[in-house]
Amino acid sequence: MSENAAYRLARLQARFALLDVTGDGQLRAEDFDRLAERVINALGMDRNSDKAHALVTGCRTYWQGLAGATEEEQGGAVTFDAYSATTPDSDHFDVYGQPYARALVALADRNDDGYVEPADFLACMSAIGFDLQRVKELFNILSRKGRIATGDWQKAIKDYYVNDSPDVPGQLLSRRSL
Repeated sequence: MSENAAYRLARLQARFALLDVTGDGQLRAEDFDRLAERVINALGMDRNSDKAHALVTGCRTYWQGLAGATEEEQGGAVTFDAYSATTPDSDHFDVYGQPYARALVALADRNDDGYVEPADFLACMSAIGFDLQRVKELFNILSRKGRIATGDWQKAIKDYYVNDSPDVPGQLLSRRSL
């Protein structure tokens, strides 16, 4: 296996594992609902708030886009093989992934000033399941004056899902020794 193919496989496995919140080896709508719940709880947000509702809706939209893009969605589940065979492009992400990214970032921007503070970023990303040390590294890359602009984080989320380059900031979250 070439280094690029090994890198792509490792990245896909890491992303799939994060999305498979139930750990059953398949992605289902339930995983995306639980993902939203974990983030909402980690940030101590009111489940009935507009921001929490937007995250739940964004996660469901993301699931619908994923399920619709895979050819092998069976019984409401997407296997790793089907997930890895699907390569959402930028346009697909804009429709199905961007609502999730926008809602996630807005939830972490507690005071709506356009910036995410370190503790909120770390809590949010850890709740998703990312390694804390790598989250800290990403924070240092994305931050300006000790906080992250919401637009910069949204761009990093999109790059994480659609950019194949190992050099975009969010890709360090998937790196492992190849």
